Amino acid sequence: MLITLVIAFTLHEFMHAWMASVFGDDTAKRQGRVTLNPLKHLDIAGTLLIFIAGFGWAKPVPVNAAYFATRRIQSIIVSLVGPLSNFVLAFIGFSIFYFSPQNQTMDEFLNVFVMLNVVLGVFNLLPLPPLDGYRIISSLFPAKIQEKLVPLEAYGSILFLIVVLTPIGDSTLFPFIGNSIDMVMNLFYSIYE
Repeated sequence: MLITLVIAFTLHEFMHAWMASVFGDDTAKRQGRVTLNPLKHLDIAGTLLIFIAGFGWAKPVPVNAAYFATRRIQSIIVSLVGPLSNFVLAFIGFSIFYFSPQNQTMDEFLNVFVMLNVVLGVFNLLPLPPLDGYRIISSLFPAKIQEKLVPLEAYGSILFLIVVLTPIGDSTLFPFIGNSIDMVMNLFYSIYE
């Protein structure tokens, strides 16, 4: 699980940083975040919380959309590449599992690798701050509305924690995540069948 999280979190945050850099924002680059060095991306508390509470986080990549030529579209792409990287990692792991000879240790690792990456990809697409899905949705709004949303983002994080840590999530968030994971896994199987 730890190996998977190191790879998944690192690539996810690297992709945000790299894509922002490609689009002209050097904020993350100046902080040394355009790297595959896990130490630059992992958040100790966020990683430990995965083992304690079943969810966690890496250090968010700072992005300044003011540097983007097409602010709305490039902001969406920068937000999207993180979760997409998790789906790509999951598919690579699934492909290795599907075509390699059976080996209990490797199969167990690949199962964790695939499922955690799918969960991270789906989870990050939820439209709640501070997740990537929120950044994607908020990028669609006009600048004036985006400015008004900024003060509310702190409350969004609290709401998010309430939903995740209380029974509210059992009837709202978790069924949606479960169904989304099933859809992604069915898609993977359909590619090879």
